[in-house]
Amino acid sequence: MSLIGALNCSSLAMMAQSQGMQTVSNNIANVNTTAYKREDTLFQTLLTAQRGTAAGRERMGVQSVDRREVWGQGLVVATGRADDLALNGDGFFLVSRDFGGKGEVMYTRDGSLQQRYVDVGNGTQQSFYTTAGGQYVLGWAADENGNFNTVGTGANSLVPMRSFALDEIDGTATTQALMAANVPSNLPIGESVTLQGTVYDQAWNAQSLNYTWTKTAANTWTVDFAVGGGTVDPALLGTTTVTFSGAGKELEPQTPVSVPITWDDGSSSTISVDLTDMEQYADAKVIYRTWQDGNEAGRLYDESFDENGVLWGSYTNGRNRPLYKLAIGEFTAPNSLEAVSGNLFRETDGSGPASIRDLETQADGTSIVVGSLESSNVDMADEFTRMMMVQKAYTMASTNFRTVDEMMQTAVGIKR
Repeated sequence: MSLIGALNCSSLAMMAQSQGMQTVSNNIANVNTTAYKREDTLFQTLLTAQRGTAAGRERMGVQSVDRREVWGQGLVVATGRADDLALNGDGFFLVSRDFGGKGEVMYTRDGSLQQRYVDVGNGTQQSFYTTAGGQYVLGWAADENGNFNTVGTGANSLVPMRSFALDEIDGTATTQALMAANVPSNLPIGESVTLQGTVYDQAWNAQSLNYTWTKTAANTWTVDFAVGGGTVDPALLGTTTVTFSGAGKELEPQTPVSVPITWDDGSSSTISVDLTDMEQYADAKVIYRTWQDGNEAGRLYDESFDENGVLWGSYTNGRNRPLYKLAIGEFTAPNSLEAVSGNLFRETDGSGPASIRDLETQADGTSIVVGSLESSNVDMADEFTRMMMVQKAYTMASTNFRTVDEMMQTAVGIKR
């Protein structure tokens, strides 16, 4: 190899090792960046040749090639913050800078979500979940029944996830009720006791449901029903007979009693009342438990994510309702994604297209850890080891460069 070739090799080596040092420095600087994926600088041999001349020559050299270890899982660290989400397993959150969710979709594992108010027009502001970098987090919105349609969907079906999106939900009328109580076995025949529960009419208003128990014989009772704000079908009066065993447990009926009601506003309901948990002991009347499936209208007071990425709303009427579901993207070759920043990536031909799915119906070991974040996958011990190797290689290359330069100066001195 000629002196010029040796000089070229040394300069290429110093540039390559300089890039290696920059990579190590960047990794160390981002050791505390959420979901940062470390870079590694590899080296490739360069070989150029010229043949068929009087002075055939070969020049060898090196160039650096950066590779990012996107596939490497960082440690999941608890933060205690409800809007911090860590992916434990494969996959990426889908995000977009476009408010409509139709712009370029990018991918990240940084789940440090924020609730940010955005002007959506006409002076109206709404709150959306965004990343720390301002990207809108994408997912599927639940329909009016709280169901999600994620079958055969792509990125174009996703929408930015609103926080506190459904401020109020309708109530529901009662269709089923249960009374679990004790009626005194020592009550004289012909006397009555009244128990009270609550039901909701067709306008979702709470109404009292009174159960009048009349003892007709030993271990035998009749039950009559009455409601506030309405009238129970008179044909039901005196027809519901309940019998108990000598041990105080109910024998009949073992099926719910159907109670037709006409409300004062003209609407009607039929409530199926379960009495199978009633008891008869020689004590005072005691109500153990009442239950009904209706409720009044409710306002949203809290919302939270679960391990499947479903955002649930909690309402003042006691109901919980799904609002959104996070979309998760997976790639055949995640290491080939283009890094837009240390924790934000763009799809490439090498990575292949994203496979978009939800964790609730297509779980494969990936889950979301709520109240935690994924740390970077930088190993400080490994980075300092690489730093020493790069520094040593750079020193040797610079020594070689200086030696070649001295040889050239000697050659020029001989000519003189």
